[in-house]
Amino acid sequence: MLINLLLLTLLSSGIDVEILTAELHIETGMAYLVQGLPDNAFAEFETALDISDNANEAYLGLARVAAIRESYLVAEEHYKHYIEIEPHNYLAPLELSKMLLLTNIRSIEALDYANSALALAPLNGECWLIIADAEARLHNNEAAINWYTRLIIENEELADTSRVQLGYLYFNEGNLQKAREVLLGTETIGAYHLLALIYLEQHDNLRAIDNINRYLYLNPNGNWADSARIYLNELSEPGLY
Repeated sequence: MLINLLLLTLLSSGIDVEILTAELHIETGMAYLVQGLPDNAFAEFETALDISDNANEAYLGLARVAAIRESYLVAEEHYKHYIEIEPHNYLAPLELSKMLLLTNIRSIEALDYANSALALAPLNGECWLIIADAEARLHNNEAAINWYTRLIIENEELADTSRVQLGYLYFNEGNLQKAREVLLGTETIGAYHLLALIYLEQHDNLRAIDNINRYLYLNPNGNWADSARIYLNELSEPGLY
């Protein structure tokens, strides 16, 4: 009875019930994604599209589900469709750019999508960061350094991430001193990992051990954890570890 009354109220007020219902399913789907439940999210997005042809955000949700499932071609198809129907939203080109970089393919296209996102959201730090990452991947180091530096100065939220990424750029160039300097004071998993690598290269075993231990404390099951433990065993001496 209450549901019928609610529907009558919505209809009388001129609200499109189908669109409203579809939007509720989309919101539920997005919540499922946050909870790490892509299968549940997929069902909600599909339901939203069954209800309304104008449930545009559902395509963005489906792209995210496909990316989580590593169905990258499907994800790209949904992202591109969303870009066509919502050309003023920066999220799809930004996320598509991230996905292309994550899969280590088509870096030039990734940069193009990142620039498209930046044009729609010129003050968005995520856009700056993905452009910096794309420039670094393409070995356009001067451009990448400029973007990372801007983020460090102007974006407190992404400053530590940018320091680590800039540190990796200097490290890959062989400039260990600059890589170390940019990381000092940064207390993150990525920073400890890179500092450990830098000190290993410099044969500074004490500092290497310290940073390896810090990494393992914060991320004992991380991608580098097994290698970190091997380094500890190799470096361990009485009084050091």
